[in-house]
Amino acid sequence: MSKLIECVDHVQLPVSDLEKATEWYSKVLGLEIMSTGWLKFGEGPVLMLHQSSKDTRVSWLSQEDFPMPAFMFLTKNIKKLYDTLVENNTFIRMYQDEGFGWVIKFVDPYGNELGAYQPNE
Repeated sequence: MSKLIECVDHVQLPVSDLEKATEWYSKVLGLEIMSTGWLKFGEGPVLMLHQSSKDTRVSWLSQEDFPMPAFMFLTKNIKKLYDTLVENNTFIRMYQDEGFGWVIKFVDPYGNELGAYQPNE
């Protein structure tokens, strides 16, 4: 059977201010700005931000009612990411060693639940 889906092309997040959100994702997370609302990771899919005046955000709840991100970023320096998030007054939901690696879950300024992990070598 042939593959009908090849890969993830881009991920979309709702934001209330497209220009400020583009700046935040570039400044705080280090993504490369392609154009307003379009940002590039080091590899993999592109992040597309959508202007929305609705009270929407990307999040879901675990069985224990813990807010969860829809996708996780991969990092090679989770300590620096943690420090940068703290410096930029980002709400950090959790930051801990999970055994397989360090995990951080945080919320962008628009209420989207995000996460990153650094796997053990």
